[in-house]
Amino acid sequence: MGYKYYSICLLLYIAGLVLDAAAITLCIVQNVRLYITTLLLLLFLYMAYRLYKLLRYPHDIIDMFLLSLRCGDRTMRMPSTNDRYMGALQKNINSIIRLYQKNKNETEIKKNLYDNILRTMTHEMRNTLTPIISLSDYYVKNCDNTTPADDIKNGLTIINSQSKSLKKFLDSYHTFIELPHPEIEKIHIPELFGHIEQLLRNEPGADKIKIFYTNISVHADQVQLRQLLVNILHNALYAIQGYDDGEIELRATQSEKHTVITVTDNGCGIPQTKIEDIFTPFYTTRHDGTGIGLSLCRQIMMLHDGDITVESNPDSRYTSFSMTFPFYFM
Repeated sequence: MGYKYYSICLLLYIAGLVLDAAAITLCIVQNVRLYITTLLLLLFLYMAYRLYKLLRYPHDIIDMFLLSLRCGDRTMRMPSTNDRYMGALQKNINSIIRLYQKNKNETEIKKNLYDNILRTMTHEMRNTLTPIISLSDYYVKNCDNTTPADDIKNGLTIINSQSKSLKKFLDSYHTFIELPHPEIEKIHIPELFGHIEQLLRNEPGADKIKIFYTNISVHADQVQLRQLLVNILHNALYAIQGYDDGEIELRATQSEKHTVITVTDNGCGIPQTKIEDIFTPFYTTRHDGTGIGLSLCRQIMMLHDGDITVESNPDSRYTSFSMTFPFYFM
């Protein structure tokens, strides 16, 4: 009651104290019996104590709020109130907690992401450098004028191949971390899809891509959006390999607040246990993949304040990637 109607209770206690003080003064002046004056004095002290507690309440709430944050408790919320002033405090504190929780979650996600990247980089670099070091050590110790030229050539070919693989891996990492902030502009879907169609025209299986042209627009960075769609469509083309009835659909829809671009295919599908893994940097199931494509797509969507989701069912040969872009007032 005291919290839900904080201002009313505050005024009632102040009014009560004023009236009680007046009554005590009157009792003293009129020489009223001592026990009545004592009762009024006790009542005054009780109301003064309650008023003190009430005045301390916001301070205690803020102390408890700060303590919960220091202890890592992100579940605390101030209860709702009908009071005008305490309601504003309640909304502000709960808003701060929600922002803190969001930032904390994002920090944990980023930490896990970078831990995975570091582990993957360590693994890939070790695997690539081991044969280079082994071969170079061998030739340092054993190479002389009698060493066959073919033997040296084969060794150098392996070293060159491994070096190129390492460079390709590091280039992929550089692309992932150096993604620039998007330059948002209004892009017409028919023009965008037409450009994508031209880019993929010579790709194997490109004739299986069905594009549904819709006269709507999306707010995004032109270059990054093309890169995003090309990556998703390349994966879809890979997924339908080996299926005579393989088919890919590219379409866009629009609501009051968002534009959604969807790529759907009836290829091999993605097992549910690997749905989240596919967005992890350097994770790939392809022998020629870098594992950077889908993680780059998620990064692009995050920079656009959008979202990328995937639904897949290998049994029914269904996979759908949806990219949701918010509207911008331009």
